[in-house]
Amino acid sequence: MRPKRVLIIDGYNDEPGGLGVPPYIDVYPRYIAGALWLADKGIRVDYVDVDRWRARLDQWVKKASLYDVIVFIAGVVVPGRYIGHRPAEPEELLRWVRMIEGPLKVLAGPAAKWGLGVRGGEIAYPPWLFRREGFDILVTGDVEEYFYDVARFGVERAEPGRVRQDYSLVDKVAPLGARIARMHPSWGRNLIAEIETYRGCARWVTGGCSFCVEPLRGRPIQRSPEAIAREVEALHRAGVRHFRLGRQADILVYGARGLNSEEWPRPDPEALRRLFHGVRTAAPGLRVLHIDNVNPGTIVRYPVESAEALKVIIEYHTPGDVAAMGLETADPRVARINNLNTDPEEVLQAIRIVNKIGASKGWNGMPHLLPGINFILGLPGETRETYRLNKEFLERLLEEKLLVRRVNVRKILVLPVARAARMGAGVRKRLEPLAHSFTRWVRDHFDMKMLQLVVPKGSVLRELWVEECTHGLCYARQVGSYPLIVALPCKLPRGTLIDRVQVTGVHSGRSVEGVPLPLSSRSSLSALEKLLGRSVAIEVKKGLLEKRGIVERRGWLCVQ
Repeated sequence: MRPKRVLIIDGYNDEPGGLGVPPYIDVYPRYIAGALWLADKGIRVDYVDVDRWRARLDQWVKKASLYDVIVFIAGVVVPGRYIGHRPAEPEELLRWVRMIEGPLKVLAGPAAKWGLGVRGGEIAYPPWLFRREGFDILVTGDVEEYFYDVARFGVERAEPGRVRQDYSLVDKVAPLGARIARMHPSWGRNLIAEIETYRGCARWVTGGCSFCVEPLRGRPIQRSPEAIAREVEALHRAGVRHFRLGRQADILVYGARGLNSEEWPRPDPEALRRLFHGVRTAAPGLRVLHIDNVNPGTIVRYPVESAEALKVIIEYHTPGDVAAMGLETADPRVARINNLNTDPEEVLQAIRIVNKIGASKGWNGMPHLLPGINFILGLPGETRETYRLNKEFLERLLEEKLLVRRVNVRKILVLPVARAARMGAGVRKRLEPLAHSFTRWVRDHFDMKMLQLVVPKGSVLRELWVEECTHGLCYARQVGSYPLIVALPCKLPRGTLIDRVQVTGVHSGRSVEGVPLPLSSRSSLSALEKLLGRSVAIEVKKGLLEKRGIVERRGWLCVQ
């Protein structure tokens, strides 16, 4: 059977090398659509995100019967907290697949390959469970390989486990699939496209970190800067203005000669220049260009080349960028047991280097490039000492006033395919209180102090999008890798673009408080209070501006 109508249901994905939770769109729906259209331009491909699917479930289930193939994309491998959106959960997928009658039902993404979790500290649902409970096909290989063959030869002759050996097919389908972005709920506003640069991890030669799936992809392969530029150009034509060069373990070694043969390849700054220059040329109207993962081990082993590479990134990117670093634990013993990439002292040195190069602020009010630190709780070998060392590491950052954009603390999600599952991963019951208290200390103490350093009171941030409103507050963010949440004391429609926001204080460990600018006498009382104080704000609302030496000019409140 060669399909003529295909429905893609994007259940969102979050994995070490890629993010597909709105406002992000990842490669899976784009590659699937592009592969189908490359084989047959006449195939109708429709796309719906899981939030809209849930909202009108009965209608969508009825409509699903009209298609030849239904593709669910799903897979949370590194669980996080998401604003305004919720990835598909295992029980939902199992329920939905039973409700659909008629079309071929296909599961793609990390859920089909590695399994699917909901939150850290749990064992992921294994892929075979989804096959047993109703899915006809699990795409355990690469989606573009499978769906290209489905469209050419039919479902019966397509191999769902086929793995790409190079990027020749991706380079053809990625530009074709770019127009699927127009169907995404964030299109025209804050949509950001994840761009694949290379796949795999250079540390695959030693097995990589015990918990990670990236080394399981085998020998790394990479795309050419010209091919990446062509995809970015197609996305730009489709209306995408925000991009992240992600889906890799370490952006600094893109283009490095030893990427597929050495554990620690030497960065090639000129290769990065060709990559970033090509993206900038292909998308002259872009508003955001960010990166994702950076291996601190690369920085400390090649400080000169890494510094040059970081300077190249800053030359071409947009501010507010984050170099996510996998410290995972500050306990050297646990690091050795789990074959982690660096020890705490090396990570600290890498943070110093990134701060020296990237801490200055850009046009949008955020530092150009800051580290992001990841901790995983429940790694094999963890003891009470581990939590003391974790806390001490973060305290050293505060003492040295080293800036980090965010600290991500999560319990390990035990994936059956990862080595950590066979090593007894998971937070021990006797360590649960320590895990809880460490997480609370990070959120209530460390994060609060760090936010005051990164965006002190009075900072002005540019171009924020309202993403969620609840309990009298709206939460807005810039577009980017790990954007800062700003709580606003006003009611605004979701999807509103705010040009300027002034920071008035820290709201929580993950967010700051702010007020939209300009302020006028028509602004909400709570917004005026944040900047003027209650008594002055009340008088301003009453129109008693002159009493306080304030005039209103072109919507701005000005002190005479």
